[in-house]
Amino acid sequence: MCEQYERWERGSRYYILHLNQDLFGQWQLTRVWGQRGAALGRISHAPAASFLAAKILFEQACRRRARKGYRLKPG
Repeated sequence: MCEQYERWERGSRYYILHLNQDLFGQWQLTRVWGQRGAALGRISHAPAASFLAAKILFEQACRRRARKGYRLKPG
């Protein structure tokens, strides 16, 4: 299994998705969002029952970002 990371941007806003395992080996989707250059931002963790369930959450969040006008930042 592998971790995944993607960064989306729209104007001065950013949204980061990170699919990873916690210290106990459980898969989770970590979301980080905010405004570039600002000291404040938000973070949330969504636990998943399996890698497949976490991957589905990751793909749904990617589609949602694209619908809202965010563009995938390469690199």
